[in-house]
Amino acid sequence: MTTHSHSHPDPHPDLHAHSCTIKTVPAADLAAAADKAVRINPHNAPPVQALRALAPDIPLPPARLSVMTKKYWGAKGVKLTVGFMDSPAADLRARILSHMNAWGQWSNVRFVETKTNPQVRIARTAGDGYWSYLGTDILSIPANAATMNLDSFTMNTPDSEFYRVVRHETGHTLGFPHEHMRKQIIDRIDRAKAIAYFKATQGWSENEVIAQVLTPLEQSALIATAQADPLSIMCYWLPASIMKDGVAISGGTDIDALDAQFAGLVYPGPLTPSCIWPNGKAYFFKGAQYLRYDPKADKTDAGYPKPIAGNWPGFPATFSSGVGACVLWGGGKAYFFKGTQYLRYDVVADKADAGYPKPIAGNWPGLWADNIDAAVCWPGNGKAYFFRGSEYLRYDIAADKTDPGYPKPIAGNWPGFPAAFAAGVQAAVVWNNGKAYFFKGSQYLRYDIAADKVDAGYPKPIAGNWPGFWPSGLDA
Repeated sequence: MTTHSHSHPDPHPDLHAHSCTIKTVPAADLAAAADKAVRINPHNAPPVQALRALAPDIPLPPARLSVMTKKYWGAKGVKLTVGFMDSPAADLRARILSHMNAWGQWSNVRFVETKTNPQVRIARTAGDGYWSYLGTDILSIPANAATMNLDSFTMNTPDSEFYRVVRHETGHTLGFPHEHMRKQIIDRIDRAKAIAYFKATQGWSENEVIAQVLTPLEQSALIATAQADPLSIMCYWLPASIMKDGVAISGGTDIDALDAQFAGLVYPGPLTPSCIWPNGKAYFFKGAQYLRYDPKADKTDAGYPKPIAGNWPGFPATFSSGVGACVLWGGGKAYFFKGTQYLRYDVVADKADAGYPKPIAGNWPGLWADNIDAAVCWPGNGKAYFFRGSEYLRYDIAADKTDPGYPKPIAGNWPGFPAAFAAGVQAAVVWNNGKAYFFKGSQYLRYDIAADKVDAGYPKPIAGNWPGFWPSGLDA
C-alpha cells in the first residue's frame, strides 16, 4: 500500500445507528418481479442449464429460481428518475441526488429528479431505518410507496453519512447486494453472537438477522469480484466481538476503487467524469513531488507534498522526476504524459500497467506527439480536452480519436479566459460541483461547466485559496 492509495478511516459507527435492510417484494409477487428483471436484462436469468448439469437431482422450483434471479438494469446503462415522498427543500434534494450520481463518475449511471411518476421514490420516515429495494424490483412497488428510506436525513446530517448511507442505498437501487453476505465473510461470523448483537442494536428479530447478515448470497445470483471486499461501500461494518477470529470487518465509508471498477464493468459506457479518485482524493504534481488534496475538507492532506519516486509503483525515473499532464480516465485508469511519452496507471491495482511508457505518437490519434500541458475529461459530452501552449483539442473518448477541426486556439473558445490563460494553462481538473479549475502560474480560475464560461471574479491567487498548494503554481 503506497502513500497515495485508498485511505479508509475506521468508521466506528454509533452502535445504535441504523444498519441497512434490503427490502424484497411480497412473496406473491416474487415470480412476476423475477420475470420483469429478466425482460429488462436477460443476463439476470439464473444459469438453469449449468445448475442442472452440475446437480441434476436438486429441484429448481419457480420460487427458488426467483431468488436466484439477479436485478441489474443491463449493460446499456441506467437512467432513473427520482422523486421525494415528503417534498424536502431544494438544497437537501440536490445534495441527496449528487451523492446518488457519484456512481456515474465510474459507470454509465444517471439519476434525474422529477415530480411525475418517479421510478426511485425516497422517503425520510423517522425510525424506519435505511433501506432500499434491489435493482429492477423498484418497478414492482406501488407508485404511492417509497423504494428507498433515508431515516430522518436533513441538511444537518453529517456529511459522512451522505457518503456512507446515500451511496450505499443507491448501490442497492443499481442492483448491488450486500458485500458482507459473501460466503467468505459470513464464514467468519459467530452466528449466536451476531444474532444477539443485531437484536440489541437494531431491534431485529432472529429471522431478520439471519436474512440480512447470516445468509450467504446465491453464487448463481452474484456478479462479483473474485474476492470479497471488506472496504466496499456495500459492506457493513461488523464489530470484532461477533467475528470468530476477533477481527472486525471495516466496512465501507465511500465508493472504493473495487466498487468503482465493478460498477464500470456492470454498467459500461458514458461517464460523468471527475478528477476525484475513488478514495475521494485528487492528486497534483510539481517537479519531482506530488500532493494529495481532499476536496471534502478543501485542503491538502497532512504530510504532503511527497516525492513521486517510491510512491507511484511502476513510474520510471523520467516520470518520477516530473510529469507534464495527468488525466483520470474511465475504466479505472489514469494517464500520465511526459515529453513524447505516456503511461497508463491502474487505479485499482495501484501501479503502472506493464509495457509503459509508450510513445504518444501512434497511440492517441490526432493528439500532439509531445509536450502536453494539461488534460481533463469533461462531464456530459463524452469528450476530453488537451492543452498545449495557446491551443487545445477535443478528444472523443468513445471513438478514441481527436475530433475533426482541432486543434483550435484557446482564445475565443473558452469564454472568460484572460489573456494569460488563453496563452496556455498548466493544469486542469473537474470537481463534483459542476465546476472545472484551470491553473496558470500563481493563479487559477473557476469555470462553470453548465454556463460554459469562467465565473465572475477570476482568476484568483492560488495562495490562500488552495490550502497546502505550492503558491507559485503546479505542473499537472
